[in-house]
Amino acid sequence: MRRPAPWIATAALAGTLAGALTGFLLAPSPGDAAPRAATTTPTAVSKARAVRPAGATHHLALNMPAADRAKAAALGYDLFDVGPDPDEIAALPPGGRAMVWAGNFTCGDFTMAADDFTAAVERLAGDPRVYGWYLSDEPDPAGCPGIAAEIRRRADIVHTHAPGQKAFASLTDWSMRPLRPETTHLDLIGLDPYPCRTGATGCDLRRVDAMVAQADQAGFPRRMIVPVFQTFGQTCAGGEDAWRLPTARQLRALLDHWKTLAPRPALDISYSWGHQHQWACPTLADAPGLQAVMKRHNTAATTESKPPAPTPTPTPATTTTAPCAPQPARPSARAKAIPGP
Repeated sequence: MRRPAPWIATAALAGTLAGALTGFLLAPSPGDAAPRAATTTPTAVSKARAVRPAGATHHLALNMPAADRAKAAALGYDLFDVGPDPDEIAALPPGGRAMVWAGNFTCGDFTMAADDFTAAVERLAGDPRVYGWYLSDEPDPAGCPGIAAEIRRRADIVHTHAPGQKAFASLTDWSMRPLRPETTHLDLIGLDPYPCRTGATGCDLRRVDAMVAQADQAGFPRRMIVPVFQTFGQTCAGGEDAWRLPTARQLRALLDHWKTLAPRPALDISYSWGHQHQWACPTLADAPGLQAVMKRHNTAATTESKPPAPTPTPTPATTTTAPCAPQPARPSARAKAIPGP
């Protein structure tokens, strides 16, 4: 996906857009990191997370202006892409948390030099409203051989200075094996197969199956996968015209298909909420029907009631067997396409 950083133009950060990838690594930390306690008070954490039950999937829509965040929150979005600005993070809707953009595009420069990135992570390490750090968008290890080492360097900075916050990058169908968890130390990866193409009335879900299979073969466990849903077209974009906005029916089918592949992801992403001149127009912001589909998806898990606690009885104690944990659904064995409306 293409995620611009509108705040960069006004950010007063020394050394932004610094160039060369150095590959210098901090002391290694494991990839796919388990959550670790953040240095915050329980009260502060509970205020930041009050809306979302523990273990529920978070929902992020990219390229969203600040003025639209309250509307998006009403649709169930609870993660927001922001710059490393404490004031912007503090102004997020109640219960909202930040996915802090600090990355690069493909082989481009990172928005912050490593020293500035470290300072930003340290500054936000104790903020319970920071969920994670968006370290790279569609990195291409074949085109830029140093990118995996630089992602690892920055993931290690996050794990060292802000334990509990996530190191995230979004991948596409370029080679993934050089970016595998033990190499990059990422916690989560986005996968962005966009199945709804210009010139076709249906949406080819085999693209989703293929990219998930590619991640499997590269060594990414399913728990690391973050589905990226297509909520954009390009009929009014200024650049490419390769994708079209799905219909509501097609978006529902896409969401259902992703559930068979990654049934309980840590988060999912809608690309895109707002327009991008070259890549995305129209988008979710233009489509009330798609917004209704996403609201139902985003709020489904949070509206499910928890099973009641067992009521104590005066009967003698008996041996009980704990219920089996639900098994994740297996990927669909038959590729399918979403028909047109």
